[in-house]
Amino acid sequence: MKKQSLSQKILSKNYIVFIISLVISIAIWTYMSLNASNDTTVTISNIPIQMELSESTRDLGLQIFTGEEQPVASVTVTGNRTLLGSVKASDFTVTASANSVTSSGFFTLPVSTTKKNPTSTFQITNSTPSSVTVMVDYFKESEFNIQDEISFSVKDGYYGAASMPYTKVTISGPQSELMKISKVAAVANVDGELTESADAEASIVIYDENGNELSTKLLSMNVKTMTVNINVLKEKTVKVEAGYANKPSGLDLTNLTEIYPSSILLAGSEETLKTIVSVKTETIDFSTLSNEKKTFSALAINIPEKCKNISNNATAKVTLDLSGLSKKTFDIDTFKVEGLSSDFKAEVTSKSISVTVIGTEAELNELSADNITAQIDVTDSNLKTGSVEMPVTFKFSGVNGCWAYGSYRANLNISENK
Repeated sequence: MKKQSLSQKILSKNYIVFIISLVISIAIWTYMSLNASNDTTVTISNIPIQMELSESTRDLGLQIFTGEEQPVASVTVTGNRTLLGSVKASDFTVTASANSVTSSGFFTLPVSTTKKNPTSTFQITNSTPSSVTVMVDYFKESEFNIQDEISFSVKDGYYGAASMPYTKVTISGPQSELMKISKVAAVANVDGELTESADAEASIVIYDENGNELSTKLLSMNVKTMTVNINVLKEKTVKVEAGYANKPSGLDLTNLTEIYPSSILLAGSEETLKTIVSVKTETIDFSTLSNEKKTFSALAINIPEKCKNISNNATAKVTLDLSGLSKKTFDIDTFKVEGLSSDFKAEVTSKSISVTVIGTEAELNELSADNITAQIDVTDSNLKTGSVEMPVTFKFSGVNGCWAYGSYRANLNISENK
């Protein structure tokens, strides 16, 4: 037997490789052909459903309302496995037609699905939903106040108040739905007893006139939730005192004054309340008080900074019984001008002034005109040369429980100091 040459051996091996490759290729082609010819089924989801309303109905001002989110459909198709791999939501038109609707109300509309490209070889075998319920109505938008319905508890000795970042909400949607709204509230519930400030997430809830909660499905709101701050403060009861202007330093009013309420409840930080023992009313000017009993029925109570008045009383009733004091009139001829610039000089052209003084009988008996000085303060006045009329106050020496009753003025002649 003759031995094969090297070249014959190589050709023999190549021939075998070729035969094997050909068999493999035919097998792959056959597999792909068989599978490609098989139909398969695919479902495409989240296809937006388009709403159709006739032009004549739109001209009436009517609109379709479907809720906060646009309805979507799922479409099942059958076709060649290879072709269906490229099918997507944009290849379909899903429509809910309301062209026959001519009035407002709720309507169930049939849903139809078509291929955008009629020549596509796949077949639509199913589409859901088969219908959608919508509302046809006029559009309306209104603004509502948001009421506080934040439920929380604080520990004894503390005060809490909820603070909302929004006090109004704009709601839009079907007119008939907005007409049902009687109240809008921020609603939240905080568990436990609070001793410090906290935040709570509140939802906006709408109610009808009977207090029933209404659905917001068909409505749009510019505020749906909000973070509410619950400010928790310490409580403290403090005394209410009358505020006075021009009160004599030596006059004891302890048994002459009645104040209602005699105390109020303040809320504030522990650090702030530590230094507060009382609050005062707006001032009572002693120059308006004679020797009689007088009642001020509604004096505002001044509240310190960073504090809240959590009592029911924002004003106080103050009664001063000065009927046990006496009254006496003096003619004063001693004047003193204060606050005058060195560039000017002043001459009091009023030679004397008659003043009524209130005080105890004992002090008035000790008092004389020589112990009373009429003072004219020009510090805050816009001085001009010439004659001017200025307010007069009185200073008493030797007594500290008397005051001048009434309003007094005197004439000055102001000239440059040359």
